[in-house]
This record gives sequence, C-alpha cells and structure tokens, in this order.
Amino acid sequence: MPSQSTSLAAAASTTVLLGLAWLMAHRNFRREKGQASTIDVNSLPSIVGSESDSDNSDDSTSEGNPTLDLDLDVLPCIRNRRSIFPNGFKKNPPPLDERIVRSLLDAALYGPFHGKCFAGNRHPAKLVILGTESMVNMQLLTLEYYDAHWKDLGCWSSEEEYQSFRKSTEDEITGRWGPVSYMIAVAMRRQSGPRRYPEWEEAAAVACAVQNMYIQSTRFNQLACYWSSWHDAARDSVEMKIFLDMGDEDKCMGFFIMAQAKNPDFQVRRTR
Repeated sequence: MPSQSTSLAAAASTTVLLGLAWLMAHRNFRREKGQASTIDVNSLPSIVGSESDSDNSDDSTSEGNPTLDLDLDVLPCIRNRRSIFPNGFKKNPPPLDERIVRSLLDAALYGPFHGKCFAGNRHPAKLVILGTESMVNMQLLTLEYYDAHWKDLGCWSSEEEYQSFRKSTEDEITGRWGPVSYMIAVAMRRQSGPRRYPEWEEAAAVACAVQNMYIQSTRFNQLACYWSSWHDAARDSVEMKIFLDMGDEDKCMGFFIMAQAKNPDFQVRRTR
C-alpha cells in the first residue's frame, strides 16, 4: 500500500499536469499589465463529449492522459433549458403536481444574492403563485388598466384599433392562457432587508432565481415553461403592485408561465 506522502505527491503531480494542460490549451491567453483579461468562451473546448464521442468512449485510460471522473449531471440541464410557448401547450391538461411547483420555487430561492451577507436580508425575489382564478383576475386587471389609460399611452391611433387589441387580449384569457396551470409573478423587492443595495444587483439576483427555475424545470419533461414580460404598462402599474402586494419601489419583472407540453419529448437543438 502506498504511503500517504506518496499519494499526496501523486495527487499534486496530477494537479500540476492538469494545470499545464489548461495553460497549453489557452496559450494565446495573456494577461497584459494594466489590462483586463478576457477569454472567448466560444473558443473553449467542451468538457462534455458529443454523442458520437460517448458512443465510442470506454473506461480505459489513455497513456499520459488520466481519465477524470467528473459529475456533470447539472450541465445537461443547463444545455437543455427550454422555453415552450403557448402553441406548444397541451390543451385540457391534468392537474399539475404541486410538488413540482414547489421544487421550482425552492430552486429559485437558492439563487445567489448579496443580501445574505447581512442578517435580516431576504432574497430580493418575491414570487407570487397565481392559480386559475387569480390568473383570470390578473388578466381582467390588465384589461381594466388599458380601458382607463389607452388614450394616454399613445400605443393606438384610434379607438377602433384599441378595441381590436382589447378583444384579442380578452380572448386570450380562455384561449392562449387557458391551458396554463400556474403563472408565477416575478417581482423584485427593491429593499429586502435593513441594508439597501444597488438596484441592478437586486434585479440580477431575481434573474438568477428565474434561471434556476428554468433549469429545475428540465427535470420534468411534461413541463412547458417560459418567462413572459407581460403587457408592460399594466405590469408596471400601481394597480398591479396592489394586486401582487408589492412595495412602492418594487418592480414586477413579468410572469413565469407553467403549462404542460403538447410534445413532452421536444428536444432543444441549440449550439453556442
């Protein structure tokens, strides 16, 4: 049996070899004095092989290049993140298991945020789950807001044009949005604790929370999710803040739509 010192030496040798291999692979990357260092992510080699690579792979170790046993379970979830829009929603879906919804919320709240460094600061993301009745009420609120303010918004040149928009939006309540199981309102608390942070940090933390929901949703093939910015004037209105129980400085950042997929086996075809 090798001694502990021998094992440590072997581990250190392997670490050095890996470090040298990385530097050789990126030998054109230089840090100039007084300049920022950047790496073009598109030039980095993938650490996950292609499908053909995996078919031809085995557990053998090539000479001078030890196989690394890496757990890459999360990376496929990131790569397979998908947005499925209303034309891909399943009509008349069965009830969605509430445990799935809770798992997405749990993932969201484990996103990074600065405030955790100080006691009393909560995550800046405020997530409000809207079920069937609440979704309809939110959409009716949207229509009522535009009924009251369409002339001031300057988005329509005539009442006839506005009424056409209104009818299509009202039809969406039972049409476009009819199959949706839940809408999760995504709001940013402007100040979630005793310490006030720059607004961009709080907004970035909320976006990370939504990305976590996206990634967790890839665990369930039957889900059809996407992040809707919603109708901006109604979304940013005082009426919407009251409906979602938000603070005066809080911002609604849209709705995370949760439906069920018409084609659960839909595969993302994306290269980066």
